[in-house]
Amino acid sequence: MTKVAVTGTQYCGKTMFLTSLLWQLEELDETRFHLPDGVAVRGFHPQNVREHDEVFPLNRFRNVLAREYKWPQKTKDTYHARYGFHHSGRWRIRSRQTVEFLDLPGERIADVAMVIHKDYDEWSDHLLDHLSQDTFGREVAAQFRTAAAKPGASARDVVLAYRLALARLILAYKPLVSPSVFFLDRTGDLARDEDETKLAESRRCGLDEEREFAPLPRDVRDANPELADGMQRHYREYRREVVLPLFRHLMSAQSLVVLIDIPSLLMAGDQRFWDERQIVVDLLRAMCSDTNSARILRTLRLKSALKRVSFVASKSDLVLEDDLREGRLLALLRSMNTRAAQQIWPSVEVKWFTCSACVSTRPGSRPNTLIGQTQPGPYTSERYSAEVQVSRLPEEWPQAWKLGDFRYRHFWPRVPENFMIPPRHRNLDDIFKFAVLG
Repeated sequence: MTKVAVTGTQYCGKTMFLTSLLWQLEELDETRFHLPDGVAVRGFHPQNVREHDEVFPLNRFRNVLAREYKWPQKTKDTYHARYGFHHSGRWRIRSRQTVEFLDLPGERIADVAMVIHKDYDEWSDHLLDHLSQDTFGREVAAQFRTAAAKPGASARDVVLAYRLALARLILAYKPLVSPSVFFLDRTGDLARDEDETKLAESRRCGLDEEREFAPLPRDVRDANPELADGMQRHYREYRREVVLPLFRHLMSAQSLVVLIDIPSLLMAGDQRFWDERQIVVDLLRAMCSDTNSARILRTLRLKSALKRVSFVASKSDLVLEDDLREGRLLALLRSMNTRAAQQIWPSVEVKWFTCSACVSTRPGSRPNTLIGQTQPGPYTSERYSAEVQVSRLPEEWPQAWKLGDFRYRHFWPRVPENFMIPPRHRNLDDIFKFAVLG
């Protein structure tokens, strides 16, 4: 069996990617989903997943797209989709094959540094150092450090200060929020945009109110070892109960698909860029680093299985045709993730793709414009279509940029109501060939 993990931070398009891919394969039409000459895939049908594993709700997501004309709800749990099919290649007879796809909540990926760092002190230093990489993060980290170092500060005081720091990160659209249960709690409740004080009061940064923790600066740990010991204990419990069970699935995948939403990164300013880049670096380091792999695999009781990594620039229908044709989207994907790719073992094959799981735009009549639906509505209706100007992609990542420097638009899906006809896509077939067929 081949296990494929679809990963990425929140709102990068993982659920839509997997929905469209499975839809294409169930309703396989080789005029829309191209396979190499001499390769055939037949009889693609679902199989039962293991007990206690949550089944990927393909039919529910299809209904949302084709009947409600909305994007599927974001993933709040780890979904499993297992399928059997017959696969024949040019040099072999038809054979039976099984593939299992994993769709993980994007918020949980922010905890990947806890897989790398079993030790609480290492995690604290790693996280606080990363927060200081951009101007906004430095300000948030400095305010938290000051509160944590205040004479007589209790564990409660430190936790409240860290909650406020995490609330500020969320409201600034920064994805590296760890522990991730502050953003997405264990019941699937997502932190909502609101006043930072109310957000800090309503969320928890640990397994429960009695077991919250925060990263402590080294000088605070040295000055208050009792406080540090309590934080370390709660960190280890959280790592054991939340982080390792989730990443156990990820670590056993033979194929990893990493989705990156480049238009959103450009729109949000560079502070989100640094978080997303670090999360992907940590993810590949956790799966492949020689320094940490022995410790991780001992903890998880797994053997390394990774064979292929696909880096994918998702939502390619939100950028101009010229940017795709001239390779700017692909170039931005590669340059952003060069450091992450360097973490991968030489034996693992790596490929780079641009992709749209559901092409919902078309070129406009004016320069630098796209046409798409600005409100949900039936596929045959033009009443909500609008021609919107979007930014050209830069030739390379800017040295610095801020919110508003780049403009893109998130349109509503254009999906046929007839379930027999999957959404139009770009390059899902190429990713499937590499990630699954090898």
